[in-house]
Amino acid sequence: MRMAKPSERDIDAAGRLMQILETIDRRFGEPWETEQGPDTIEDAMGEEDFDCDDPAHLRGLYNSLAKLLRDAGGFQGRVIGGMCYVICYEENQFLDPAKDYLALHPDVIEGLQLLEAHRADFLPRLVRDASAAVAAVIDAAAARHLSEMGLAP
Repeated sequence: MRMAKPSERDIDAAGRLMQILETIDRRFGEPWETEQGPDTIEDAMGEEDFDCDDPAHLRGLYNSLAKLLRDAGGFQGRVIGGMCYVICYEENQFLDPAKDYLALHPDVIEGLQLLEAHRADFLPRLVRDASAAVAAVIDAAAARHLSEMGLAP
């Protein structure tokens, strides 16, 4: 399954949504439900369509958003901000600029392939290199001591 890359307009809209959620979340001690009104947007609407002029619908919407912000505090920055301003930020070269859908940048793919090619031998190579370095130091020290003692061949 492929997901289309967000457009600049999409990213601007997501940024605005993040600002709106952060405005609601700014309240000291987190946002809490309104005293009157339904607990959720679904409770407020029932089988009706959303009516922006209906105070019960607006309270239900607010209560749903407030609960979301309490249950997953800061999600809007991590998810919306992370996607829009980190993953989709072209300078980070995380996404392939040639594709119109979400796909890893060719450099990321190459790096993952390189990692996979060397992963199995990574720790054994470190052990071999460390052992060789220790052996070289020991051999050099032993040769120096033998030389200093006049026992070198």
